[in-house]
Amino acid sequence: MDAATRTVIDYFEKINRIPRCSKNEQQISRWLQDWASERGWQTESDAAGNLVVRVPASKGFEQAPVVIIQGHVDMVCEKQAGSSHDFTKDPIRMEQKGDWLTARETTLGADNGIAVAMALALVDDPDVKHPPLELYFTVDEETGLTGVLQMDPGLLSGRILINLDSEDEGTFIVGCAGGRNTTMERVLTMETVDEPLTLLSLFADGMQGGHSGVDIAKHRANANKILARLLKAGMAVTPMRLAALSGGTGRNVIPRSCQALVGCRPEEADALKEAFEAAGRLMEAEYRATDPKLSTRIEIKEPVQSGFRCASQADTAMVVNLILALPSGPVEMSPDFPLLVQTSANLSMIEILDDRLQITSSQRSSVPSRLDAVCQAVEAAGMLAGAEVSTNSGYPSWPVNRESPLLERCESLYLRLFDTEPTVQVMHAGLECGVIGNRCPGMDMVSLGPTMENPHSPSERLYLPSVEKVWRLMVALLASFESEG
Repeated sequence: MDAATRTVIDYFEKINRIPRCSKNEQQISRWLQDWASERGWQTESDAAGNLVVRVPASKGFEQAPVVIIQGHVDMVCEKQAGSSHDFTKDPIRMEQKGDWLTARETTLGADNGIAVAMALALVDDPDVKHPPLELYFTVDEETGLTGVLQMDPGLLSGRILINLDSEDEGTFIVGCAGGRNTTMERVLTMETVDEPLTLLSLFADGMQGGHSGVDIAKHRANANKILARLLKAGMAVTPMRLAALSGGTGRNVIPRSCQALVGCRPEEADALKEAFEAAGRLMEAEYRATDPKLSTRIEIKEPVQSGFRCASQADTAMVVNLILALPSGPVEMSPDFPLLVQTSANLSMIEILDDRLQITSSQRSSVPSRLDAVCQAVEAAGMLAGAEVSTNSGYPSWPVNRESPLLERCESLYLRLFDTEPTVQVMHAGLECGVIGNRCPGMDMVSLGPTMENPHSPSERLYLPSVEKVWRLMVALLASFESEG
């Protein structure tokens, strides 16, 4: 590991000692303010908690335009099944495996802690020459860009912004999808059954999961869909009743596990278990290439004689059919950017809580009218099932600016530094650039970052050699503004 990368990772390790799940960013914000205060730099925050650190220009750069370096301080907090990690107090335990940095049992938090670490390392290095800078650290990005949607545009004076929330070094992102979340709720007819029932627990787990934007086109299994298919296979054998259902952990996470509890007549239990197991084997084979650890398990519990409370057979069928009907995965591919998903949906969370079915779906599209259309499809499925449906206003897309001076500067520097052409792409995931550009007219923006894989899952990892390349590019990019003084 070279010295520059070591400096960035040292900062990243400090950041990873501080709890910073979405909506719990107070400690990291205080730490950043103290860090800036120690250096005599001004900080300012808005009501949402978004923070700007104003860093004076290096000598000779005083008249250069203000440049914003932006990232978010929160992280998705996912852990492996059985892990005792407590995200409210335990540090992220980082491990280096060859050229990759990972975390033990949890998400690494490189999304987007590495952006914060990179920004701090750059301005703390006296050899890095730069124009006046605004380090803009936003909160609550992972729950739907909630923090930046409440931004105070007056915090930012600059109109050149480098977002460090991309995940493929050598690729410059110049646009992104907009997104909305749909929630639905349906009251279930819960009955007390006065006849003997055999209960079966169903588990679908071991899936890779991942980011519902970045990873949505990687053919990964959605645990909620897998479990619904298991239940459908059982319904073909015998009537049954749902007693419990729970799957998914976040609206922007492809679900990795789901479980259910069903009841049937005792004499049908073995046949039902066989049907579940047969369907499970088919799906394990179906996803062997993308989710080799996908596992379905069925456990027969002790029979209950009477008095057990569960959903009616009709509502059980409704729940299963609704989950199967909801779109999840790529819906349309982009006609302008090969291999890019234009529109998608993620069936992110399902739960039966008391007598209510609750479902959350997340939709994305780079075309506003197609986002409308996919949201309408999700809403229609819920309404046909008799659910109360609500879709939020979400966050806007980031339209491509093909005349961006910042993009031209980045492309030229990258070619000079690495003797290869960078890729210019639009990202299917939502980026805060969409909101910032909407609230701050005239903002020239590019998103870039080091290579990471499997964000939003415990398999998240950061490619260390790419950190050094991003460092070199950022140093050259900041220095390139000297001539404009």
